[in-house]
Amino acid sequence: MSRDSLFTDLLGIQGWGVVSGGIRIDEDGSVSVHIDRRSGGYRCGQCGEGLLFCYDTQAPRRIRDFPVWGRRCYLEVAFCRVDCPRCGVVIEGLEWVERYARQTVRYEKYVASLCDLLPVSDVAALEGLSKDAVYRMDRKWLQRREAKREACAVRFLGIDEIALRKGHRYATVFYDLERKEVIGLVKKRKERAVGGFFRRFGRERCKAIEAVCMDLWQPYLNSVRRHCKKAVVVFDKFHVYKYLSDAIEAVRRHEQQICSTEEGKLIKGTRWLWLRASRNLKREHKQTLDQIMAINRRLQKAYLLKEDFEDFYACATREDAETFLKGWIKRCKQSRLEPFIKLANRLIKWAHGIFSYFEYRITNAVAEGINNKIKVLKRRSYGFHDEQYFFLKILNATGALPSLACISGPQF
Repeated sequence: MSRDSLFTDLLGIQGWGVVSGGIRIDEDGSVSVHIDRRSGGYRCGQCGEGLLFCYDTQAPRRIRDFPVWGRRCYLEVAFCRVDCPRCGVVIEGLEWVERYARQTVRYEKYVASLCDLLPVSDVAALEGLSKDAVYRMDRKWLQRREAKREACAVRFLGIDEIALRKGHRYATVFYDLERKEVIGLVKKRKERAVGGFFRRFGRERCKAIEAVCMDLWQPYLNSVRRHCKKAVVVFDKFHVYKYLSDAIEAVRRHEQQICSTEEGKLIKGTRWLWLRASRNLKREHKQTLDQIMAINRRLQKAYLLKEDFEDFYACATREDAETFLKGWIKRCKQSRLEPFIKLANRLIKWAHGIFSYFEYRITNAVAEGINNKIKVLKRRSYGFHDEQYFFLKILNATGALPSLACISGPQF
């Protein structure tokens, strides 16, 4: 095999070859490879129609390609224009480089794959590109991957919120709880925004949803009832526990404010001891709680109510859960603890969704795990100014997008 044939095979672009003596090393250390066409035939860059002849040839253009031998690599190629009967005189269309692009398709995919592992600024520094160029390439291929997503039926849907930035700026995330992946995002957590997702989701796919697990948030409930009329609403048990934790913390703060100085010093700094399950407490922590409850009956009542609630989600059937919660709510009202009375009224209001847990046994635990990935992604990139790009990165980080290897370049 001749040297030129070897270089052509290494080039790996069908129909194109390396010109004899067309490889050189430039002053900056990069490799320039001059290539030309080895087979006839042209295609219109707009409609893809095949043509036999070209209209004219443009001046050679430098196209960034894969690095070779540890050096940056550029292809020098003269593109042709064609006279298409439909489109007129336009630049030819090629599968390995897009019109007017300064990088080959395979190099753009290579850069996009690096962005899955590193922040855009690091990829730009590694490849010697501008941050804007890397951002545009990554965004383009994420959009193409998102367009190739298959529409799958969802049985169990999870709805949760994530913080976009400070100032109570939230987005709503939708999860397939069976496949453990994100299926969509909307910019706000208002009823109108959530309803827009369901309209795009489609009526048939909404009808296939059997149960929806979500927070005790009225706009979510209104939208689900309007668009997923056959779905059963299940209120996430972890959010119920959060409201329980808020109630006992409110009691602790109030008691710390009104008690004596000596007792206040004992209560101060014990927040996590009251919230932690008793089985997970160390001996010295149990002694501290016992000492506080011995002198403060209101905190003792709150702690016992919190500990007794652990048996609620351990109930085997819905009937057992209803009986247990009825008695527990009665005890909350008898305790004369205002935060627990409010909690009891809240549980009565949302009882239909809370009891649905015992039929489907689904939670948003998967969503919380995915939310941690989202937080890491946001922290690694020091935030995102382009929220649509941020959403695409979330879909990619949670495995919702098809592989980059499955996405091809221009099709003619």
